[in-house]
Amino acid sequence: MKFWKSVFTDKKDNRTALILFVIFSLLYILLNIPYLTYMEEYEHILLPRSPFNDAPFTLNLFNFDPSFYYAPQSSFIHPLLNFVATPLKALASATIGNALFVGVQSMTNALCVVILYYYLRRNQCCNWLSISTAAFFGASSYSIFTALIPDSYPYAVFGILLTVLYAQYCRQNNRFDLIPVALLLVLNFGITITNVATAVGVLFFCSLGQGKQFIVRWVKVAGIFAVMVALLTVLQHVLFSGNTWVSSWQHNIEAGGMSYVSPFSFQHHWKAVYSMIESPIITPNLVLMSDSIMAFVTNLAYPFPWYGHLVGAVVIVLSLLAIGKGYRSAEVWSLNVYPLFAILLHLVVGFGLRTFEYDMYLYAGHYLFALFLLMAWFIHRLRGQARRVLTGIVAACAVITLLSNIMGHMKALDTVKQTYAQLQSAIMQDETSSPRHNIIAKDERS
Repeated sequence: MKFWKSVFTDKKDNRTALILFVIFSLLYILLNIPYLTYMEEYEHILLPRSPFNDAPFTLNLFNFDPSFYYAPQSSFIHPLLNFVATPLKALASATIGNALFVGVQSMTNALCVVILYYYLRRNQCCNWLSISTAAFFGASSYSIFTALIPDSYPYAVFGILLTVLYAQYCRQNNRFDLIPVALLLVLNFGITITNVATAVGVLFFCSLGQGKQFIVRWVKVAGIFAVMVALLTVLQHVLFSGNTWVSSWQHNIEAGGMSYVSPFSFQHHWKAVYSMIESPIITPNLVLMSDSIMAFVTNLAYPFPWYGHLVGAVVIVLSLLAIGKGYRSAEVWSLNVYPLFAILLHLVVGFGLRTFEYDMYLYAGHYLFALFLLMAWFIHRLRGQARRVLTGIVAACAVITLLSNIMGHMKALDTVKQTYAQLQSAIMQDETSSPRHNIIAKDERS
């Protein structure tokens, strides 16, 4: 309770947070309604070509998978997510279908914007910098697209940001309460198994300075975490007819894990950096990578717009300056956990590089927010004119990103529509020119 009281202590901040929540919830919903309309109107064309079996969500965008429609199937990668996916799938099937997921995930992503805003305000950042940074993050391409697709990523980002906000509270108040920490570890683990590693990292830096109790507290947290996971796994076994994350681990590792791994080669993989940092901020041009699975991905052959490079450079440069300036700061190191783990997982281990042409875009949720927070941390540490100028640049980037992504989101849909129309036209042409069609037409004329 003390944590939530510390978050909501300022009424003016609460009003601003509510406005941000409403604006971005509506933004995500309105931008994604045309996608829902298209899938509904052209279901007869999209569904037969969909790689997602009979799932009502039929667009394969940036290699995202509408995994919530596979519930109650469990996954080693997303161990406890079917506790959320199963009721949402049932509710969607009984009511408004894909639109339910868009509504829920739009509000979830808007809550992520709000959490980021609260984090900056509790860090004593000025209101204008906090709003600009939160809006910049909220306007990102990733936030818009993940509101559309019924996958784990909106919930993963929410869990991560909630953990970061609580870690800030612990660091500022020199607290380390066992049950809340264990619950956050379970939350991160349950949504995406690798997220527990970064959750441990960020909470580790907030618990420094606990003296002799440091190791003892972490041992207790590990024990509570293990008991909670065990109980939830037993409950999962009971509720979902033996379908648990434990029973599916080998298949998931072989089919969806190690099959994506490839050693990093700068010569072959340097463009992956685009789809890991710039593309999730500014919506890229799409291209159909494979018509067998109808995979629409970042067009790495198409020149990225100059303003996209500029916006990406602002985020990267200011983040690197924050890392350099704050190399002794526990807060900076706690945020560094996320991009450093992403580098380790995707560039050192090479997870995702074997299929990087099918996009690294979807992994950005695990670290992109940290770059925005680092950027704001650096600006806040400046004084006078420098801080005002850089805050203005962040605000300008937020506006550019929003306008670009509104147009880019619609352009992406146009690309999808045109591609399917061309494929359908080619099929019709083949049918009309086939010998069987000519024979039938001849018989009809006679």
